[in-house]
Amino acid sequence: MAEKTEKATPKKLRDARKKGQVAKSQDFPSALTFIVSISSVLILSGYIFEQLGSFIINMFRRVQMGHIDMQIMAPGLMTETIQTIFRCSLPILIVTVSVGILTSFLVVGPLFAPEAMKPDIKKLNPVTNIKNMFKFKTIFELLKSIFKISGAFILIWTAVYNSIPEIIACAALPVVGSAQVFAAFLIKVIIRVGIFFLAIAIADLVFQKRNFAKEMRMEKFEIKQEFKDTEGNPEIKGQRRRIAQEIAYQEGPVGVKRARAVITNPIHIAVAIEYDEEVEPAPRIITMGKGILADRIVKLAADYDVPVMRNVDLAQTLFEKGEIGDYIPEEAYEAISEILRWLEQLEAEETAHLELFK
Repeated sequence: MAEKTEKATPKKLRDARKKGQVAKSQDFPSALTFIVSISSVLILSGYIFEQLGSFIINMFRRVQMGHIDMQIMAPGLMTETIQTIFRCSLPILIVTVSVGILTSFLVVGPLFAPEAMKPDIKKLNPVTNIKNMFKFKTIFELLKSIFKISGAFILIWTAVYNSIPEIIACAALPVVGSAQVFAAFLIKVIIRVGIFFLAIAIADLVFQKRNFAKEMRMEKFEIKQEFKDTEGNPEIKGQRRRIAQEIAYQEGPVGVKRARAVITNPIHIAVAIEYDEEVEPAPRIITMGKGILADRIVKLAADYDVPVMRNVDLAQTLFEKGEIGDYIPEEAYEAISEILRWLEQLEAEETAHLELFK
């Protein structure tokens, strides 16, 4: 079985998109949102200061006028507080959310994937979850987060260390002067951290796109199978399928002698697979069965020296979605490819071993 060396076809990319599988970077929208939100606060600082100042002045005026009965003031005070917060935060919120949505749209494009919202029982499997913890992608995200936190900490610490003389000098300045110094320091830190996050986000976006393209690569037989499924003549396809199924049903379990491997559940289901790369575009199901028939298939496999592989999920997928005499379902391509590659390596080692002792 050949390696996955071919670029993904448009159909495979469309199918992956329906499942919510796209090249995306969480860091890129987050970095831009961070920069835009902070920039909005700085740009609107005069407006925010005016709103907060007006609110505080009104409160002091009421106190001076003797309106300090909390039972009377509470409802109005609560209303004015909410209105002030709303007026200060609404412009920033609108800009930030708009930029976040626009950035995601530009990076990913329009995406609606109802299949990604469907509940998946496999996600509750503790073994699968533990395996996912040690995947390259998970480890990469962890190291990236550590790098981001460490980098931001170093930048902030460097800025604080270099600004110690200015911070000490603030003690001799009036409140307004100290506030100006602090604001300048804060802007300097935010710019540095923002540029750092943006640089990481751009690098991550490039990496995610390349990694996704690599994950979507296909084997030649997958492309051939896809072409037959989508572009082939339906009548010819149907005729070939009927002939293959008739042969498979006539042979029954005896066809196991032509099998490349038998996939078991391990005792309830058995599925025999054949594959000739020079003749077939994809592996084909010779026969399959449950219970007594599955036992017979496994025994015949042992008689004909056909490898028997235990894979519960794969056997279930082949039995439920595959048909005798037909090519394996698309969901089983990756797992079957791994099995066939392993068998090729095993056969190559056995051949080399025999050649050594001739």
